[in-house]
Order: sequence, then structure tokens, then C-alpha cells
Amino acid sequence: MTSADVLVRATTARKYLEVGDIVMGSDPADRQVAAGLAALASIAASDAICGARLGFCAHGQDHGQAADLIATVPGGPALAQSLRRVLRDKGNAHYGTSYLSIETVTAMLRHARALVDALDVHLR
Repeated sequence: MTSADVLVRATTARKYLEVGDIVMGSDPADRQVAAGLAALASIAASDAICGARLGFCAHGQDHGQAADLIATVPGGPALAQSLRRVLRDKGNAHYGTSYLSIETVTAMLRHARALVDALDVHLR
């Protein structure tokens, strides 16, 4: 990944999280959208961190590979844990037919925030 690629993924991650925080509310449909945005923010932040630290990021549909890859950067094990936590509910957030609980979505946003906040450290 080039520095421009990293910047795009980082900016996108921040925006997904920002909108997810705005959308989050008591309505189940709003929460479902916030959960989907938390997943997208987490993946984009992981891509940016790996791109900045390693020069590449995981590609493909298996996001577990992204978690394995981010685990290799400084501070990566905790970041990988946050990514895996969000990915656990990604399928239901994006494709599910039942709404996620407020506790689950709140946790997804919290873990997404940990990844987005880590951008400041890893993109220096």
C-alpha cells in the first residue's frame, strides 16, 4: 500500500465510525446500521494500520486473515482482539434477519473506536 492508500483507508475508517456514532440510537434499525458501520470502520482501520506498518494489508473475504496480520504489528494482539470481536457480529450486522442488541452494538462501536484511535499511533 502506498501512503496515499493508507490515508484513504484511515480517513474512511474515521468517517465510518463518526457516522456510526451519529446513527446509534434506541431504534433497532438504527443500531443495526451503526453495527454495520462499526464493522466497516474496523476493517478500514486495520487495513490502514497494516498498510502503514507492513506496506500491505489482507485482501479477500476472510477477514480473519486481517486479524492475524494486524496481530503482528506493535500493540497488535490487542488490536486483533478488537477486530475479531467486531467481526464476530459483522455477518448479522450486514446480512442478518434479527436485530443486534444494544449491548452488542455498543461493544462493536467501542472495539471499532479502539482500532480507529490506534491510527494516530501507527500513522505517525
